[in-house]
Amino acid sequence: MPTELDPEQVKDYLFDLQNRSKTPSQSYFKHTVYGLRFLLKTEGLPYSYLHLPAIPKVKKLPTILSREEIWRMLQSAELLKHKLLIGLIYGCGLRCMEVRNIKLHTQNAAQ
Repeated sequence: MPTELDPEQVKDYLFDLQNRSKTPSQSYFKHTVYGLRFLLKTEGLPYSYLHLPAIPKVKKLPTILSREEIWRMLQSAELLKHKLLIGLIYGCGLRCMEVRNIKLHTQNAAQ
């Protein structure tokens, strides 16, 4: 490990990074800590060398809509294709990008 890396400077940097972060998930902060852990691992140093904070895993339950909310959402769509897309997204648990990549293939009855 380079001698220029002072644990106190790293601690101050992480403190400053955590305080100025405006995102609730603090994703950038977490990835910075993960990167520092990787650095310690590749240099063969213990995690205690930099006294990195523990990153707790957040267990968050998904939001479930009631039948009435789903029905209102489907009723608010004017076009059939929009109703179909809303039904696919919610019913199949698809992400928007997954629905955007769906291709409609039709088969001729003569085949």
